[in-house]
Amino acid sequence: MNELELAPMVDWNAYAQQYDMLLAYNPYYQATFTNILSEIQGWEIAPGSKLADLGAGTGNYSVELAKNFPEALVLHIDSNKNMNAMAAKKAAGLTNLEIWNQPIEDTTFNGGSLQGLLCLNALYTFPNPLRVLEQMHTWLSPGSPVVFLDPGRVMNVFSWRMAIGWHLISKYGIAQTLKIFKHAKVVGKQNAYIRQMQQSGKYWTHSHEEFCQAIEKAGFSIEKASICFRGDCDLVFARR
Repeated sequence: MNELELAPMVDWNAYAQQYDMLLAYNPYYQATFTNILSEIQGWEIAPGSKLADLGAGTGNYSVELAKNFPEALVLHIDSNKNMNAMAAKKAAGLTNLEIWNQPIEDTTFNGGSLQGLLCLNALYTFPNPLRVLEQMHTWLSPGSPVVFLDPGRVMNVFSWRMAIGWHLISKYGIAQTLKIFKHAKVVGKQNAYIRQMQQSGKYWTHSHEEFCQAIEKAGFSIEKASICFRGDCDLVFARR
């Protein structure tokens, strides 16, 4: 039996339970999180605007959107109920954030009805990501800001474990690092499944140039583009 035959569908419910360990312990996730928040804080969003976070996960970004733009409505959209339950806890007390439990493929908006959009670590999982990009473009009003983040290269799970392991050892010591890795076992397992889905072609892979070209082909204007997550991910700040 080969590696691909061992790969079931990625269990996003299991992933949800430990997803936020990425923000707590992964320095590469932390750096990208800080970069994106810095960009978002510079957005000019008029009162009454509608912002969407597509594939919003546990709400790390949608909650920040709601806090930064209290006079806008923020839509947190994700199909995983466990991810959404965690987001709901983070959103406690926020009156301008709605959580929609539904697939992006089943989501639609009137043309020009959104004034800002995030799609982070989600596009690669869609059956037709290029079509989703085109749909997003129609949903946004002219000039609206957008952030795209996508893992385009096949993940080297062993290399990631080594990189994060050395970081944790230097910061917490060997004993605490072993405890963290034990607790994060589910994350590692699901990342291995993601790698197998990428290798089998079920998840979209792309070069940085291909990702930028897809965004521009959908009609967006790229303002800044970079590679992050140790070369595995592409980060693009764009506008409709």
